[in-house]
Formats: sequence, C-alpha cells, structure tokens
Amino acid sequence: MAGRKKGNGDLATGYITRYDEKVADRRRANRLFDLWLGEVNSMDDKAGRRKRLLIESGRRLKTARDYGRRAWKQVHTLSSGVWTFLLLSVLLVLLYALFTQLPPLPVGKGGPNGEAVVAYSDFTNMVTQGKIDEVAIRGNEISAHLKEPLKLQDASSPDETSPSTMPRYAFSTNPAQPQRNVATEVFTRMPPSGDDQLQPLLNRHQVSVRVYPANQGAGWFSSLWHFIPVMLALAGIWFFLAMRNNGKSMRSIDERISEIGKSRVRRFQREKEGGGTAARKGNEKLTEGVESGVGAKAKSIQVVEHTGVTFADVAGIDEVRHEVEEIVQFLRHPEAYKRLGARIPRGALLVGPPGTGKTLLAKAVAGEAGVPFFSMSASEFVEMYVGVGASRVRDLFNQARRSAPCIIFIDELDAVGRKRSMRITNNDERDQTLNQLLVELDGFDGRESVIVLAATNRVDILDKALLRPGRFDRHITVAAPTRSGREAILRVHTRKTPLHDNVDLDKLARLTVGMTGADLANLVNEAALIAARRDLDCLDEQCFAEALARVQLGALRPLLLDEKERKIIAVHESGHALVAHYLPEADPVNCVTILPRGQSLGVTQFVPDDDRYNYSRQMLMARIAVGLGGRVAEELTFGSEQVTTGAENDFQVVTDLARRMVTRWGMSRELGPVFAEQQAEEAYAMAFKRFEPESRTLALDQQGRPVLNGGLPRAYQSAEPTPAPVSGVALKSAIDAEVLRILDDGRALARTILSEHAAQLEKLSDALLEHEMLSREQFLTLLQD
Repeated sequence: MAGRKKGNGDLATGYITRYDEKVADRRRANRLFDLWLGEVNSMDDKAGRRKRLLIESGRRLKTARDYGRRAWKQVHTLSSGVWTFLLLSVLLVLLYALFTQLPPLPVGKGGPNGEAVVAYSDFTNMVTQGKIDEVAIRGNEISAHLKEPLKLQDASSPDETSPSTMPRYAFSTNPAQPQRNVATEVFTRMPPSGDDQLQPLLNRHQVSVRVYPANQGAGWFSSLWHFIPVMLALAGIWFFLAMRNNGKSMRSIDERISEIGKSRVRRFQREKEGGGTAARKGNEKLTEGVESGVGAKAKSIQVVEHTGVTFADVAGIDEVRHEVEEIVQFLRHPEAYKRLGARIPRGALLVGPPGTGKTLLAKAVAGEAGVPFFSMSASEFVEMYVGVGASRVRDLFNQARRSAPCIIFIDELDAVGRKRSMRITNNDERDQTLNQLLVELDGFDGRESVIVLAATNRVDILDKALLRPGRFDRHITVAAPTRSGREAILRVHTRKTPLHDNVDLDKLARLTVGMTGADLANLVNEAALIAARRDLDCLDEQCFAEALARVQLGALRPLLLDEKERKIIAVHESGHALVAHYLPEADPVNCVTILPRGQSLGVTQFVPDDDRYNYSRQMLMARIAVGLGGRVAEELTFGSEQVTTGAENDFQVVTDLARRMVTRWGMSRELGPVFAEQQAEEAYAMAFKRFEPESRTLALDQQGRPVLNGGLPRAYQSAEPTPAPVSGVALKSAIDAEVLRILDDGRALARTILSEHAAQLEKLSDALLEHEMLSREQFLTLLQD
C-alpha cells in the first residue's frame, strides 16, 4: 500500500514537471516572438507606435473575427429593420415579375408595326401573282413587303386582331421592329402545323426571305440581374447609415416621444482644484449618474466645466452683486445662517432693462458657486405639443433635487410667465407650463437647497402668482450704471486693451450717460476695430470719440447734398444748439454736426454733466424749447413758407414730453395734480372693451325715458376685467388744450432767444457749413468771440 502511494506521487511529480517545462517553453516562444515583433516594429515605426498605444490604453488589435462579430451583433440588433428590407425587396421582385408576364394590351387593328392584316391564302396568292419582293419570317408570323402599294380596302379583315398583332407592355423585353411604310406592308400568320410548300413557292417567284428567331422574351428572372447591383448598393448604404445611427432609427415611437419631454438644461460644474483630467472625469461621472437617474437615453444635460466669468468681471452694479453673493455664500456655508434661524431664499428675480448685466451676473454665479448650476432659457420649455413644457419643468427640477444643493437659472422668464387670462389669444401650452412651474417653485414637494434665479425685462406682464414671496423672495433691480459704475465697467472691458495716455476713462464715463454695460462693451470693441483699421499700436482718444459718435449717433452716410440743403440743415442744428446754450436748465452741447448719420441729416448732441434722476418743470420746458429751436430757426431765416420736414422727430419728442407733463406729472396750471394717463391696452388685446361715452347711442328704457346705450350685453362680458375709462370727453379736451399751450410756451421761448441772437445764429450756421462738425470747445469759442 505504501509503495503504491509512492508510485502515485512520483507520477504526479512527473506530470507537474512536464507541465512546468511546457509553460517555460511557451514563455520562451513568447519572448522570441516579442523580440521578432520588436525588430519588425523598429522597421515600421508607425505600426510599433500603434501597437504600443493600444497596449497602453488597455485595448488589443482587432482581427477579422472581431469585425465579423461586431457586424453580426449589429445585424442582430437591427433584425427588425433587416427583415423589413428583405420583405420590401421580395415585394419589388414580385411586382416586376407580374408586370413583365401580363398579357399585352390591345391597341387596335393592324399588325405589330401597323401593317395591313391579310389572310394566309391571300398572302400566297400575292406571292403567286408576283406582288411581293421581300418576306420576313419570325416563327409563325410573316411580314411581307409589296412591290406596289396595296389598297387598304382590298385587305381582308382590317379589324382583325390577334395576340400576335398586339404590342406588348413597355416593360417587355421584345425588340421593336423597324418602322416601315404601312401602305406597302402586309402581315399574316402561318397555320399552326406550318406550310411545307411556302418556301418552294417563295423560291420560284424569287422572293427575298429573311428568317428571325421567334419572340420568346428574356424572362423576368434574367432581367432581374440588371437590378441586383442597385439593390445591393442600396442595402449597403442602408446598413452603413443604420450602424452610424447606432440603432436610434429603430427606436420605438414611445421612446422618441418620451425624449421630447426631457429638459434641455445646461449644467455648469466648477472645475476642481488640482484638477485637470481627473477633475473632468469626476464631473463627467457625476453628470452620468444624474442622467441615468432620469432614465433618458439621449443626454439632456450639457456639461460645461467653467463659464469663464466670475464676480471680478461684474462691475458697476455692486449692490446687486452683493445680494447675489449672499445667496452663493448661503449655499457654501449654510451653518452660519441656520444657527440664527435664517432660511435660504427660495428664489431671486433679476429685473432690469436689456443690457444691464442680468445674464452676466448669472454666469458669474455659475463661475463662483461651488455647487451645480443649471441654466435654461424659458423659451426652451414651450413646444408645439401641449404638455411638453410641463414635462420639461418636472424633469429640470428632478435633476436639480438629485444634485442639491444647486442653483437653477431661467433666462427670459416672461416667455412662460405671462399673465393667464381668458382671451382668445390664450396659449394652453404656456399656461400648463406656468402652472407646473408654480407648483415646482412652491408646492407640496419640497425643494430644500435648490435656489431659482430668473431674469426678465418685462416684469409688468408676469403673473402675480410668480412674484409672491415663497417663489421669488427677492426682486433685485438691475438698473443702468451710474457715472462711477460706467467707469468701472470701462476699466473691466479695457483690461486686455492697450490704451494711450490721452484716454481719460472718467471723461468717457461722463459722455456715456444712460448707456448700459452691453453698450459700453460695444463701445470699447468699436474703438478697437477703429484702431485696428488704422494699424495703431494702442487705442487713443480719437478712436473712442469716433466709436462714441458711431454708437450714439449712427454711422456716417455718404449723401451728396447741395448747398441749399446743407444751409437748411446748418440753420436747423444751429437753432437747437443756440437755444440750449442760453438756457441754463438745458443740457450742455457736446457737439454739432451736419454730416448725415444714421437716419438723421444732422445731429446736435447734448451731454449732462451729472446723472439726473428728477426733472423740474423748468428743465422740461427748456427741453421743449430746445427741441423746437430748429423749426423756429428755419422760420426766422427762410420764412414760414420755406420750412422743411426735418423737424418731424423733434415734434414727436416734445409732444410726448408735454403730454406726460400734463397726464402723469401734474405740471399743468389748469388741471393741476391729476394722473390722467390712459392705461396700456396691450394686456387687454382681443378683449371686449366698454364703449366710450362719445360712441354711445340713445335708447329708450321700459318707462320710455332716453338712456345711454353703451353697455355690453351680459352674455358677452369678458372674464378679464377691462380698463375703465380714465377720463371723459371734457377732460380729454382739457388735456389736449394744455399740451398745445405748453408747446406754444416752449416755441415762444425759443423764438425770443433766437431773435435776440440772430447774428450768432448766422455765424454758427456758416461755421457748420465750413467745418461740418464742431466740438464742445469749438462751439464755446465761436460764441465767445
């Protein structure tokens, strides 16, 4: 027993030894193969580099079997499409075979080529009489050519038709006979058993005989070979496109419709410190987890590592920036606020005119916040299908809750946040989207640590339910920057721009009253373009002056004006400038020009020394007098019959200003402090309105007394409240009279000033004709002489 066990041990040891030897031999062979492959790769560096790159990336060289498996997997994935293609191909083949095998259609009397049909006995008689000189035989069909034309009435059975005398379809492969003169040709058929005496008869009468093979057709299957290459090419193109689509074209309709409701939100993720590739991979993994949680096959989130904008790029609106920075600090360090019982603001609404920096501020928040930032335009919610917008709102907030704490930014909120109404122009899709947005902002489902920022420049048309606390707790007004703010904005936009020593940003900020941050950025860019056009090394004061004139006054127009028109324009602009110079309440003149710019033939530019927020009645009357100074100067110089249409825009400005003085600001001596401005009817378009008193008619009531018939029938009352009349006929007449009186006072004031300084008016117009443009210094020097 012991010896048997020992023998078994020796046998096992031998097996192990031989196995180790085989492993060693295989390793030596692998090393030799690697050495040989290294020598080959040294001869072909490109192949060697490719192999090393594949090894480093963890991949291997693909063989023909790998590509075959990939193709078979693709075919298996697109099996339904492949079967559809095969069935369509079989259907096309069957239709082709059906058309080629159908019997020919009868087209009328005559032979295949329109010959006269005669009986076979008549044909033999014609041969015997020597009337035929040539015969063509095709199977049992005989076509004969006559020596002399045959009268058609002599032909027997002219209406006789037979299958052999009928042409085939256009799909037929039978060759067509050459066209001959039908008056000299006849057609007949031999008996089914044939005629042994026909050939000797033709030989005796020296008739030329030509024999052709019978028409049997090439067959539809043989004709199909011509279409097989085309079908194979179409199949290859279809398979290639299907592989590139990766099966998306074969997705079900339910999957496609479900993707419509996915939000097209862009997610901004701040790059991690010490990042690089690792940080980017970390962000990508986080984003993929959010997408897989939503369950969408198509990626609905666009990830951007960084916006490139920080709070250092936001200038001129420091008070607004501080409020937004507080929201960011609450997300970063919530403990400092929660220990005092403060809760995070639910949302903030940025309100302001276009170009003031609302979207730029949101980009800065995305760049500074250490939390995910989701950005989406409100117009991207609404589609032509009802319910898509609400679905996208739900999807957006679901993604935000999974990534909390985070910030959601909705740009141009007025696209979906308009007031709901019962108007004819009501939009059900927009209303459903708004309802879902209201629920998500403050509904039963909590959204702790999810802050919503929104921007709009039409807060007056937003639904009141959006503006209440709990949805948008803070309404942040982003106004146009002040003088110091404009200077700070100019410094931000000129950080990477070389400036000349004569450029004074403080002076430039004084000349850009009313301009927003976007306007100032455009101003710096225009100055840089002018400097590049002149091939300068830096931007000087002249570049900014030309850029400012281009932005504020418009581009120069190459108009050729005669001397008379130039004189009229010079007098008109001189009237504006001279009245403004002698009225201390008016804004000082910055420049006067008669060069056509934009839509104007001449321009007088006024720039206040400081920003103004309140205007007195005296200032407004000075503006009206300055506006009417151009027409008054034309009347004094050329007469009232020679005035031109150049004062049209002046009349629009001063009339609107005078009406506001009366109806809004209570600056009328007759009417006093009254607000009589008509309410804007934009929100009530397509709604029924009450008739005004002057449009009403008289009617008799039940007692026979005359009453005003101006009310709407009860059945047609609109669900939305219509604007009530803010003034009657008498008040409107009084308003118009006051507006005319204010305009007359301004005109009289301008006439008085220009009459007293008529010599300076002529002197100033002559200087404009000579120089075409006068700066502020030149204008003041000219009037002081």
